[in-house]
Amino acid sequence: MTSIRQTERVLLGAVFAMEAGGSVIFALMGNLQDEFHFSDGGLGFIAAAGFMASFVMQILIAPYADRGHAKRLLIIGAILAVVGNALFAVGSSLIIFVLARLISGAASGLFLPPARALMASLDDEGVSERLGAMGGAALAGFVTGPVIGGFLVGPFGLRWPFIIFSIAAFISLFIVSTQHLPTLPHSTDRQRLAFGLLKRRSVLVPILMLSSLALPVGMYDALWDRFLTDIGASDIVVGLSLAAYALPFVLLSRVGGRLADRRGKAKVAFVSMLIVAPLTALYGCFAVPLIPILLGMIESCAQAAGSPAGQGLLAQGAPEGRASAAQGLAGACNQLLAAVVAILATWGYGHVAPRTLFTIAGLCVLVMGSVAQLLARKLPELQPI
Repeated sequence: MTSIRQTERVLLGAVFAMEAGGSVIFALMGNLQDEFHFSDGGLGFIAAAGFMASFVMQILIAPYADRGHAKRLLIIGAILAVVGNALFAVGSSLIIFVLARLISGAASGLFLPPARALMASLDDEGVSERLGAMGGAALAGFVTGPVIGGFLVGPFGLRWPFIIFSIAAFISLFIVSTQHLPTLPHSTDRQRLAFGLLKRRSVLVPILMLSSLALPVGMYDALWDRFLTDIGASDIVVGLSLAAYALPFVLLSRVGGRLADRRGKAKVAFVSMLIVAPLTALYGCFAVPLIPILLGMIESCAQAAGSPAGQGLLAQGAPEGRASAAQGLAGACNQLLAAVVAILATWGYGHVAPRTLFTIAGLCVLVMGSVAQLLARKLPELQPI
């Protein structure tokens, strides 16, 4: 038990540091543009480079963790995180910043799937609880990075936030490389790509459920700032709203995972989806910023149960020796869906009313989650509702 707890702490700390270092750029892209004078399109290139690199790594490279290379991928991911932040610190051109973001995105794509697979494999009991804790640590890091970066850039200049997080990534590298970590069950399947796992309903169902819960997030990434600003929120209120959304998930994700372990993973994921869908549809119905913010906090509580439940369901349904490949596939699908939703949402925001956009998003959540539930009914091992 002590070894399990120690490994859990190592993985949680490393994931927090990795996500914080990867997200610090989101608070500093405007500063980079002001200092080095590249176009608005350059901001899009920097942001997109990270997402694309992470997507490719999760699909192509993460499955190698299932062949006995989990720790090696964690180490390589931490090394890339050090290099990516260091390049941001010393760079002075758009090309260097895009390269740095590519490397940082690759670091995340290499690190998270084997980390989740290792966390799930520590014990047969409490899988969703541990994955919930990891989800909370990841989100806490993602939120903390921009906050620390914004705090440091004023008194210390633009380069020091990246230097600090490069050092943090190096500490994670040292800890991960010197700790004994368990080995994932090896796969006898020589197939490199994870897409073939979608043929298995036990993998498809949790990925559909996780994607249904991730769909609103892509919309919020693209429109939350614009929507709240348009209904009268200040920049400070928008920033606080993001923290308000993240806080319940960070605090409750382990509890939500424990609930899923006790009550049934498919049941908790489905009920969470039934809460998220109408809340998503309601955001556009109000013209007072406080109400969408409060709805977001309620949704975050539901996500804190549904996301660990879906992750636990995926760990349970992945075939022997394909745990990291399944986690990488789920992460890649979520990122791809979020990117598509963000593009469609930003286009639609100029053509239809926010109420219509959010209603469509809520219906999509309901449809995807309901399809997953119908498929789950034919798989008793998924503990359907």
